[in-house]
Amino acid sequence: MTAVARPGVPQFGLIFDDTAWPLLYVRFPSKPLSDEGFEYFIERYTAVVERRIPFATILDSRGLTTAITAHQRKRLTEWFDVTGDLAGEHHFGIATLISNALIRGALKAVTWVKPIPVPIRPFGSIADAAPWIREIFAEQKIPTTPSIEALLAGRS
Repeated sequence: MTAVARPGVPQFGLIFDDTAWPLLYVRFPSKPLSDEGFEYFIERYTAVVERRIPFATILDSRGLTTAITAHQRKRLTEWFDVTGDLAGEHHFGIATLISNALIRGALKAVTWVKPIPVPIRPFGSIADAAPWIREIFAEQKIPTTPSIEALLAGRS
């Protein structure tokens, strides 16, 4: 069973790919998202969470050259306030891919100060994230499928 539409024409440069479901791959564009694009991201993510089917995410933001805006950070905080409990129940991990080591460290520090209801870890690449993703799938007693392994191997 799939949770979101297959990848097609990116909206706002965002790509939501569920071909390795229950591992969702989301790629951010290299240019900053407009507020409208960020709202689209939140709507798509909310739709996945509201299906109430356990899943994990690779959130690929390696192409981003700037952080999200203060307004977008506020919207994300509001989203977690409203949807966080449900997300924490069904969304068992987010591997965030970030190219810059300092920004990876900042994400780790921010989530220590203001924890979110979903386990999140920053990584530099899919290969770096793969062991943790396999671990969280094993904790959930969800087998990694050939499509998940293909994504983790960078073949997808």
